[in-house]
Amino acid sequence: MTKKYNYLIIGQGITGSSFAWTLYFNKKSFLILDSQEKNSASNAALGIYNPITGRRNSLTWNADKLSNTTEAFYSKVEKILEKKFMYKKNIFRPFKNNRDFNDWTIRAENNKFKKYIKKLDNKGILTSKSGYLDVSKYLTETRKYFKSQDRYIQEKLNSKNIKIKNSKIIISDYNAKHVIMCLGINQKQLDLFSHLPLRPVSGNSIIAESNFNSKHIINKKISVINTSKNIIHAGSTYHNGFENMGTNKIEDQLKKLIKKKYKIKEYKFGVRPATKDRRPFVGRHSNIKNLYIINGLGSKGVSQSPYCSIELFNYIEYNKNLDKEINIKRINT
Repeated sequence: MTKKYNYLIIGQGITGSSFAWTLYFNKKSFLILDSQEKNSASNAALGIYNPITGRRNSLTWNADKLSNTTEAFYSKVEKILEKKFMYKKNIFRPFKNNRDFNDWTIRAENNKFKKYIKKLDNKGILTSKSGYLDVSKYLTETRKYFKSQDRYIQEKLNSKNIKIKNSKIIISDYNAKHVIMCLGINQKQLDLFSHLPLRPVSGNSIIAESNFNSKHIINKKISVINTSKNIIHAGSTYHNGFENMGTNKIEDQLKKLIKKKYKIKEYKFGVRPATKDRRPFVGRHSNIKNLYIINGLGSKGVSQSPYCSIELFNYIEYNKNLDKEINIKRINT
């Protein structure tokens, strides 16, 4: 007899993992199908979560809600797995000139920013409520744990496995009440949610050996994290499309930023699923009653996936309204 599940999750990147943990916390049965794509965004991510972001150093979307949700969510997972993969770190942004210092001095008077500023002087600004997730370890340990509970199967989904019957989706022989698509940019390979304008944005990062050590994340055009003594993770780049543009930009900036020799140990590459309005795509398919999606988180997967997962879960289970800014209903069908 085929086992019945409350949920079938397609994809086990950051988004799929976050939704799986949301179900686990709420004692719902589920199965994850995942193909372990090598060039997924999750594989190359630095994993930084940060309330102040971008070239213009603006508040990230939903900063207050995300900062409250992110650390609590991953801390809960760490306790269950008895593993460490979230690291709370301040972010130091060196100033280029006096203009930067003056701009931030004015901005620091704004209460929206003030709560996140730890230190400000003519050298730079130190911001708090930030850190990074060791994404590779988080995904690996999540996979191991759910595999040991028969909640994970490595399987690539294709159109041959999909049937639509009575306005419901059926995946192979899996009996699931709800199906959640968490495929990132690979969603474009399926003729489902094809009206959603997902945009591929490729990115590179590098892992290197260096005697540069800092207790803070350093950010100036790129970010540099000391993941362990004498090991740094640096990146990321942003290029529209699927093409691997290499790491020259990272290396050029890294030399200026750390002013120390380094030896590259690993090159990383991935393709992010981005949206035009920089808001995630979350919601139910307009015609298929049991099919849902979480996608389009771009470079904010670590901070946005817990929030989006909780939003979608509450929408499905308790009929609570989705945050209007993430609801796919904002996109014309």
